[in-house]
Amino acid sequence: MRDGLAINYVVAAIARATPSYRRDFTVINSMAALRRAVGRQLGVERPPAADVSSADLIRFSTRLPESLTSAERASLEEQASELDPWLQGPFLLGGDLVVGGVWRNDQRWIGMTDIVPADLSGKRVLDVGCNAGYDPFMFKLLGADYVLGAEPFEFIRQAHFLEEVYQSGVDFQPLAWQQLDPTKHGTFDLVHCHGVLYHELHPIALLQRLRSVLTPDGTLLFGSMMLADPELSDYARFVPGSYFGDGTWWWVPGQATMRGMLESVGLPVQRQFGTHGGPTGEFPTVNGYFECRVGTPDQHITHPS
Repeated sequence: MRDGLAINYVVAAIARATPSYRRDFTVINSMAALRRAVGRQLGVERPPAADVSSADLIRFSTRLPESLTSAERASLEEQASELDPWLQGPFLLGGDLVVGGVWRNDQRWIGMTDIVPADLSGKRVLDVGCNAGYDPFMFKLLGADYVLGAEPFEFIRQAHFLEEVYQSGVDFQPLAWQQLDPTKHGTFDLVHCHGVLYHELHPIALLQRLRSVLTPDGTLLFGSMMLADPELSDYARFVPGSYFGDGTWWWVPGQATMRGMLESVGLPVQRQFGTHGGPTGEFPTVNGYFECRVGTPDQHITHPS
């Protein structure tokens, strides 16, 4: 399970996603660039769907048919293939047709069921860096009134395709975290952000922005790669080259440093959970979550412009 595998942001030069899924040359060309990046890391450009029984998968929509005609199956397979590589998942599309699952988000959610409320009715939820949308679909399935999935890169095309299938009501927008604005997008009772910080040159600014879009009694579920060595827990490593073939890694904090960064910007940590091994790159890492509330920032922290 490598949900933090560093491909989500590996092709930062790719054009921003369009507001809706369309099968055209832009889709084909942009996803081809991602396939090449995935191929360099995983050895295969089109990772196969997870080998799981469709009967065991979460159904993100009551609209999913129990069976598909040959024409329906062929159409869905063609559209899903054009959107390779599928890293999030697995996603059930109807019948026994499944796509995605390199990161096995379904397994990660086993460790989140004790953290995320079983009933999110009346809540507004934001997922920052949502990729194909597994987490937003889960939040909506748990009853959230409004879910915004923000993803600035081409994986949002997968989310739009899935939303056309599921009709769940999740609002997927091609937004980077820098574009999030509480005066425009509102504030949220629950903010989820996973696998973003170590791709950022300005990690503190990211955390400040996340705090700004939380309600006063809101919760942040924040996941990141961190240094695995306990002797480096109080340090952060700058990565000027690349990690695991990905040149978009910049800052990798130790676990104590990550906690300190969160609390310094006014996001006191309630607990750490879901820690497991990271990808096998140039130095050992772990992937873990922090549950945070809204508190008072350190008086010496400057406010973002």
